Amino acid sequence: MSNVYFEPWVGCQYSEGINGKRIMVLGHVHVCDGCDNCGVEKCDDFSTQKVVEDYIVWRKNGTIPSPGYEKWLQTYLNFVKAFFGFQPEPEVEETDFWNKIMFYNYLQLAVPTPTTKAPHDAYVRAQEPFISVINSYEPDVIFAWGKPTYDNTPAYKGVELEPLQFENIIARRYEYTLDSGKKCVMINVHHPSCRFSYSQWHEIIKQALC
Repeated sequence: MSNVYFEPWVGCQYSEGINGKRIMVLGHVHVCDGCDNCGVEKCDDFSTQKVVEDYIVWRKNGTIPSPGYEKWLQTYLNFVKAFFGFQPEPEVEETDFWNKIMFYNYLQLAVPTPTTKAPHDAYVRAQEPFISVINSYEPDVIFAWGKPTYDNTPAYKGVELEPLQFENIIARRYEYTLDSGKKCVMINVHHPSCRFSYSQWHEIIKQALC
């Protein structure tokens, strides 16, 4: 994969998928202030894999990896609740979920705080790695968290599709044609760090997986 700094979490049953579809969850950006070389030199202490593993441990036994991590842990849980339509049992349903999806953050650097805005060129630099990742793993469906994530992904061999709708929710969609010829649909979902109705967004997710 080309210029990928934060390599994706890929579940051990990703190729099996959910409802027969390979799913990519596309987050926005990692939060870390541990060094000044983020996006340049690989870090043994911080990775997407470790973030997801820390989340899974928290769900199973309540162990918070570091002070101040509660908000991003809740962010991940909010999306899981939207996916299932309820809060799943961590030992069974949720473990199965993470085993069958891949998770990738769009920006290939971390910001020091949740409110720090990434520089514009970080979005530009993220385009090539993103295309490389989706061509390598060929997801059927991508759930892109938030408007900035969706809006800054490249218009690469693709077309806008009719949005998905449920009640007052409109979820935009974009269909990529991958290098292999396979079609891949990206859906813009509400960023789960913000307040939202997970039951309503569950209906959008169900439509996307039909």
